[in-house]
Amino acid sequence: MVKYYSGISWSCGETYDSLMWNDMSEKPSKEHLESLWNDVLESEMRIERNQLLKDSDYTALPDYPNRVAWLNYRQQLRDFPSVWSVGVSFSVKPIS
Repeated sequence: MVKYYSGISWSCGETYDSLMWNDMSEKPSKEHLESLWNDVLESEMRIERNQLLKDSDYTALPDYPNRVAWLNYRQQLRDFPSVWSVGVSFSVKPIS
């Protein structure tokens, strides 16, 4: 909420119904806020995916053991955003 509504006065509890909009503008719909939350989760997923790719860059070297498995893993990471949804986990790293 802070990222998207920093200039608005609001307070909240645990649920949408407890969200108090202390501004003259209309309170965003529950669906809109859920969409923003999914955007945040997707952004966090991409940050983690990019770090996993960066951490495994060295496995793409031509003489790295089990290189084919690592190349497949890295391809799965690159493809992951197209199959991602909340609760779906990244593939397991191959054994070196």
